[in-house]
Amino acid sequence: MPFYHEPPAVEEPSIEVVVGGSIATELDWVLLAASEPAFRRDHATLGRIYAESPRLGERVRDFWDTPESTDCGGSMELAILAHHGGILFSLDAEELLDRLEALCADAPAELRLASETPRDREAMRARLARLRSSADARRAYVELMRDVWAAVRPDWVRNGRRSVEAAVAARREIQHRGAPWGEIVRSTYRPGGRVLDDLVASLPSGGIVAVVPAYFAHLGSLVDLPGAVMIGVRAEGSGAEARARTENLARRLKTISDPTRLAIVEVLRTSPSTVSDLAEIFSLAQPTVSNHVKILRDAGIVANATRGGRRELVLQHGALDELLDHLEGMLDPARQSGPPRTAAEPAALSA
Repeated sequence: MPFYHEPPAVEEPSIEVVVGGSIATELDWVLLAASEPAFRRDHATLGRIYAESPRLGERVRDFWDTPESTDCGGSMELAILAHHGGILFSLDAEELLDRLEALCADAPAELRLASETPRDREAMRARLARLRSSADARRAYVELMRDVWAAVRPDWVRNGRRSVEAAVAARREIQHRGAPWGEIVRSTYRPGGRVLDDLVASLPSGGIVAVVPAYFAHLGSLVDLPGAVMIGVRAEGSGAEARARTENLARRLKTISDPTRLAIVEVLRTSPSTVSDLAEIFSLAQPTVSNHVKILRDAGIVANATRGGRRELVLQHGALDELLDHLEGMLDPARQSGPPRTAAEPAALSA
């Protein structure tokens, strides 16, 4: 006689959610801002330090050779090194900087990095290999990190640390109420979408979902680390910092709220044009068009380009998309399920 039993339930792997700030992540965002004008516009301190010290920005942008340059930008090797050394969640900059050269010499070689594109995975492995093998590279790297940190340290001491500590406390309160990791992570921008879900699902038992609010963050980030998935979110501040962010967004929205400037954007969306072309299209004097163009250029929405001896205006689609994403994220966080600043194509989640 056959006996029938319900099959045993498949046990979900147990994961741990850890919420904490990270100096390594803060530095990553500061370094990324050297190559991202939108990030510098979004955070007054980042705009100021690179404006006051153009050479610092050049050093950041030029540090890595072409094979070591990533499409996603930034310096995720900092998170990799800090995680490897057990100090990912440290808010002590001196601890990270004092240990950084030794961590570079012992940088891990076997990394899945499933959050990245194949090209970025190879670039990141090349960075770590260079830091492991070259004492000169390690010294130059640590020197650059110290100089970058020195530039942002006053704002971190004055505003950043308490903003992160408040954001960490708020998310830990959500965690203590028994909320699932997805709710703890929730913010105005959810990095990764389906890629994030797949990465978390691939964690082994005892794996960590690391939720890292960051003061210098722009939107969000996602890094696949050994035994952990690190999710960077913005430390949504209150008071002056929150007001500064919304004022920045309001100024940029005002730029395209003018009917003529919005019409110029629409024309440039189709094809590049000169100031003379635009003046003829709209039956306006060239000085009037030039004034509108200057406002759009200052907002990063249009740029100059030379083609065949003609000086044309081109639309900066990335800046416009970022502006719309920022607005959408503030008004409807649930719709923010696009790709993170890391990879556009999810990698196969194999061990």
